[in-house]
Amino acid sequence: MKNTYSFIIKNLWWMIPLISVLIFWDHSYPILLMLIIAYLGQVILKPVIVNIEGWIGNRRLSVIITMILLLIFFLLLSNSLFPFIGKQIIAFQSILTMQTLTKFVDKLLLIMENILPNFIFVLFNDFINQFNSTLSEIWSSGLIYIRSFIGGASTLAFALGSAFLSLLIIFVFMVIFLLEGDYFINTFLNAVPKKNYETIKRVIEKITKQINAYIRGQLIAASSVAITSIVGLYVLQWITGIQIPYTFIIGVIAGLFNLIPFVGPIVGMIPALIMYLITDQVIPIHIIYVLLIIGVFMIVQLIDNLIMSPYIMGDSIGLHPILIIIFVLFGASVGGILGMLFIIPIVAIIKVIVNELVDSL
Repeated sequence: MKNTYSFIIKNLWWMIPLISVLIFWDHSYPILLMLIIAYLGQVILKPVIVNIEGWIGNRRLSVIITMILLLIFFLLLSNSLFPFIGKQIIAFQSILTMQTLTKFVDKLLLIMENILPNFIFVLFNDFINQFNSTLSEIWSSGLIYIRSFIGGASTLAFALGSAFLSLLIIFVFMVIFLLEGDYFINTFLNAVPKKNYETIKRVIEKITKQINAYIRGQLIAASSVAITSIVGLYVLQWITGIQIPYTFIIGVIAGLFNLIPFVGPIVGMIPALIMYLITDQVIPIHIIYVLLIIGVFMIVQLIDNLIMSPYIMGDSIGLHPILIIIFVLFGASVGGILGMLFIIPIVAIIKVIVNELVDSL
């Protein structure tokens, strides 16, 4: 009994905050998201700070220099890139209506009528008419999900009253993680019984190393997919003369969804095709341009799978691709997009713990 009381007292420092978060979840989840973003930021910045520290020999000064430069960078972006992205997101959201689906289907039927034999086109047209209500339901659900996702992002951005204040708090969290991260880990380890100390320490080190490698690899790969998608679509428009509105947002969508294994370029391709078909084109709409858009995203997928992922990601998680697909689908069914994003790191943590327990036994 005495040991139980001692254990509880030693661990009150994390048990009380955890219970408070669960009780006041509606108020605490924006702050938790900011903590997650701050942790991702420190994972990215840590190698830079380590290199600067090697030059000047002072960790705190290295963190201060890095954060000042990062803050200046974000201030510059706030006057140029961020307003541009915000306007494109609002415009992109406003153009996606139920009328958009009708226009998309009409243009698709027009293309199919020009390339398919008459009897096959009749079957295709009957198929579209038969499942018209199902397509409308899927489209409507997708619009609701997109709007709730954008609304959730704005809720996070203005969680503390303004986007600037939220960004400032994230910066503060990053500084704390960079300066005091080891202290937090040591505090937790001091609460662990001595007989389990080495095992828990080894597990934490392995988890930290694996998750950090995974996060860095995913973020670099996502950035690569976004950049190559944007460049590819702009080059295609320049060569062919077709118009694909919101190219920048489409590339960003492809990059963000690339954080979910195997789906990034595919998800980016769908809005690109929709935007092409519903836009009034100077050059008549033709199947060849549809195939060229698909070809751009196939090239993006090849670059990601053959060049970026093998060299950047490596075997940071050590899971078979089939298992990753299964876990991603499971995460989607449980938690939607957030479930798809976080399921692989969670599985990686569980894998490290199970392997360590097996080795210990």
